[in-house]
Amino acid sequence: MKRISILLNCTLFLAAGTAFAQGGSDALSFTRIDRNPVTSAFAGSGAAFSGTAAYSAFSHAAMLPFFQGALDACAGFQYWTPGLSASANVSVGAAYKIKPWLGLSLGYALENGASYEVYKEIGQPSGTFYPKNHVVALGAGFGLGELFSIGLNVRYARQIPAPGRIYQGVGADLFGACRLSNGLTFTAGVANLGTAVKSGELTFRQPASAKVAAGWGTVFAEEHALDLLADADYYFSNHFSVSAGLQYAWNRTVFVRAGYRFATEGCILPSHLALGLGVQFSGFHLDVSYLTASPGLGNTVNIGLGYSF
Repeated sequence: MKRISILLNCTLFLAAGTAFAQGGSDALSFTRIDRNPVTSAFAGSGAAFSGTAAYSAFSHAAMLPFFQGALDACAGFQYWTPGLSASANVSVGAAYKIKPWLGLSLGYALENGASYEVYKEIGQPSGTFYPKNHVVALGAGFGLGELFSIGLNVRYARQIPAPGRIYQGVGADLFGACRLSNGLTFTAGVANLGTAVKSGELTFRQPASAKVAAGWGTVFAEEHALDLLADADYYFSNHFSVSAGLQYAWNRTVFVRAGYRFATEGCILPSHLALGLGVQFSGFHLDVSYLTASPGLGNTVNIGLGYSF
């Protein structure tokens, strides 16, 4: 019979199988990681941003009716927390507007955690184990006239942190959005409300929060565009975070992004700075984000290749 220490099992579980999480009694905290190479460059802001839709199944779908295109699809790679215990994550996401007032999205993410040695009861090594996390997400956004929309996401998360141990749960996001004629957009909702996750006699909650966000965009001199974004989260585990981000776009071809997140100590994702670049040509877009100024998240890289029309 294979075994590993109780301490290692608990550590891996509470960290949700990722290389970094500070969720305390929260479980499956990897569901709050931003896998989108566009919005991750905003450091946690972007809930009111309509310039990307492919990964909306992982965040919220209320902005889908405001997305200017019909289809947005992306495949991404994330090198998560290389300064601690690196995790190599892959993801795919797609969104399609069936009608101007109705959009659907889906996504899948696979996280490959840092490996560790497994030992038999007699203390002899029996091999190497590779923790894995899976997320499957579906979303739908509904337009309510020209100004308002609502979105609902449902996701299934599965964690395998140790041999013979599986933790899983279902979560949901419910958001509303309002876009005004002056370029202002507001969103509000509840993220990651989910089923309890059990480990033996212990019960853990998923990292749910109440979120509000605002965004403003403008185009000037025909070739230049600017988006300013701000988000705030109150986690039900009694933690709080605020984020601000911006995007400058030239000729809808080159994009420069940046953001900063402030989070209270013990929050699922800590304070950090994010930077990003993107290029778009003939419908194809390549986006990169880089997270820094954080002992935990420093040097995290997100890369995505997508297509939209």
